[in-house]
Amino acid sequence: MRLKKIFWLIIILAIIGAGAYFGYSIYQDKKAWKVEITTEYINVRDDHNASKSEKVGKVYNGEKYKVLEIYLDDSKYVWYKIKVNKDLTGWISSSRSFPYVNEINNPNVKDEEVEENYEIDYQSPVVKFEDNVYLVYDINSINYDHLKIEEKNKYTIEHKVYYEEKPQDSDIPQYWIQYIVKDEAGNTTKKVQKIEFDVKPDPSEVLDFKDLVR
Repeated sequence: MRLKKIFWLIIILAIIGAGAYFGYSIYQDKKAWKVEITTEYINVRDDHNASKSEKVGKVYNGEKYKVLEIYLDDSKYVWYKIKVNKDLTGWISSSRSFPYVNEINNPNVKDEEVEENYEIDYQSPVVKFEDNVYLVYDINSINYDHLKIEEKNKYTIEHKVYYEEKPQDSDIPQYWIQYIVKDEAGNTTKKVQKIEFDVKPDPSEVLDFKDLVR
């Protein structure tokens, strides 16, 4: 009799445990970061590159997928890594100008009043300057007063200075400054401008122009 009671106790505990696990799984799924497809279909690719990656499948309007990873270093698209099914994991793109997906539960959203669906900020900051050449006294005099940044959210600006020893269109070595503007949603814009110094930088303060990634 005692063994029978123990047996049923184990069964009951197993059922309770399974129910709790199932309930927690539903909760986790409801809170998971997802994208809902809002266009007719999107190609699934094996990498986050529209021109160099292979198409491995398609996802269709109204379908929802958990986001495994996001790639934001593309000026034209936002890329999401999703698991389509047990046999297929890949990347889908969403245009920054006209998004193809609806975001659900993006963990980067800070507004607690935002519910399931909202529009993520896909637009990269716009960087403008009037002159082709930026004139400064020395490398420590660089500032961003001459820049016009079009961005509705908070953003940060950094820069790197490059030295080009043999420009294609000149016999005189040239310096370049690259501005890197990143908003709080992770969208990044890089823009390059010629820069001239009254006092030339020390070689240790600049980078090789060959290493410039636009």
